[in-house]
Amino acid sequence: MSGPAVVFREIHRLRRFAHELQEQIDRQPRQQKAQQAKVARQEEIYRQAQDTVKHLKVEIHGKEGTLKSTHGQIAKYERQLNEAGAKKEYDALQHEISDAKTKCQRLEEEIFAGMTEIEEKTARLPELDQAVKQAKEDYAKFESGMTERLAGFRAQLAETQAQLQAQEAELPVKLRGQYERFVAAQGHDALATVHGQTCAACYTEITAQQYNELQQELFVLCKSCGRILYLPA
Repeated sequence: MSGPAVVFREIHRLRRFAHELQEQIDRQPRQQKAQQAKVARQEEIYRQAQDTVKHLKVEIHGKEGTLKSTHGQIAKYERQLNEAGAKKEYDALQHEISDAKTKCQRLEEEIFAGMTEIEEKTARLPELDQAVKQAKEDYAKFESGMTERLAGFRAQLAETQAQLQAQEAELPVKLRGQYERFVAAQGHDALATVHGQTCAACYTEITAQQYNELQQELFVLCKSCGRILYLPA
């Protein structure tokens, strides 16, 4: 039977490895959700860009209709101008024509600006569409490999846990109860090696008595962080 230091050292290695494997297993669904969210986000960006172009086209169509009707109103005012008998009526029609022409100029500028914006946003649509396709492709690749990755991690975890149980069975009976209580409370982080005469977890120096106890392969806890201590190989 191996001494406690040797067993604790191997137990610590196996527990840390098992913890890392479990983290990898737990990370897969989170990564899958992140990939799904990326696809949804790219689809939403593309949809919003399409909607913006549609709304701009509707807005421009409405302004073109208003521009056309305003030009028609100007023509009407100009006909009435030729028929105006009084100066007051003539001046009023001139004012209406001036306002209508100003409105037409503003509408024309807005229509031109809107058409320019449509061209720019339409030109970006293929790029946004490609971003959606790329996100979907990335997700498909991730998902196709996830099952295999999970199976591999779970197989390694099962093997590691079996090795861990075998190592824990090597612990002296008198130490097993204390070990189990500390591991139940702190998990994979319940053990720490000693470098020189310092706890490798919290960097606190242990006493000479503790070091002697470790050499005698007694059960020793770090007085600072409470971890089970063992000597390195």
